[in-house]
Amino acid sequence: MDVKTATDVGRVRENNEDALWVSERCLVVCDGMGGHVAGEVAAGLAVEVISSFPFGAGEPEQEILEAIAQAQARILEESGRNKHFQGMGSTITLAWISEPSEQGERKLIVGHVGDSRCYLYADGVLEQLTSDHSVVGELLRSGTITPLEARTHPKRHILTQVLGSAEIEPELITRKLQPGALVILCTDGLTDVVDDDLLQQALQQDFHSSNLAQKLVDLANDRGGPDNITVITAKV
Repeated sequence: MDVKTATDVGRVRENNEDALWVSERCLVVCDGMGGHVAGEVAAGLAVEVISSFPFGAGEPEQEILEAIAQAQARILEESGRNKHFQGMGSTITLAWISEPSEQGERKLIVGHVGDSRCYLYADGVLEQLTSDHSVVGELLRSGTITPLEARTHPKRHILTQVLGSAEIEPELITRKLQPGALVILCTDGLTDVVDDDLLQQALQQDFHSSNLAQKLVDLANDRGGPDNITVITAKV
C-alpha cells in the first residue's frame, strides 16, 4: 500500500486544528473544533487514543467501533475536567485496510463521525463513502436542497454529531478494494473548496503524482485555503 499524507493550516487560520495518523493498516483524520486551542486538543486526543488502540486482536468492525468509543470517552473526560475545553469536539474518519487476498483484493472498513470524508477512486470514478453528519448533509439526503445549494448554505458547518457530543452513532462502511484503487481521507478544508467534480478531475490528472495528498492540499490552498486542510491517500 502506498500511503501519502499532507496537512496545512491553510491561508486564513492561525492554528491547525486537524490531526492525522497512519499505521500499517489504519488511516485516521480528525478535525477539531472548540474555543481557544480546544479544537486541536480534541483532535489530538482522538488520534492519541486511536494510535494506542490494540488493533488486530479481534474483528476489525468491532475494534473500529470500540476505538471510536474510547476516543469519545477520552474527549468527554477531558472536557469535563478542564473548563477551557468544555464543549470541544472532533470529527473522526478511520479507515482500516486488510492485507490483500491471493487475488489481490483487500477489504476496506471505515468508521466515521462528523463531516470529514472518505472517498474511493477506482476505474476513473470517484465515490464518497461517508455521509456528512451535518444539518446540510441531512437536507441533501432528504432531497430538500441540491448539492449546489449545499455549497453556500448558511448552516453548512453545523454538525449533528462529533466526538464530544453527548451521544454519537458512528457510521460503519465496508467495501472491497481491487488492485489500483485509491482511498482518500480528508477534512472539510479540502471539500469546502474542491467539489467532487473538481476532485475527480484532479485525481485523473495527478493520480501518479509522487505525493498526491500534497497536490490536493495545494489545490485547496490555490482556491483560497479558508480552513485547515488534511489529506491521506492510499493506493492499493
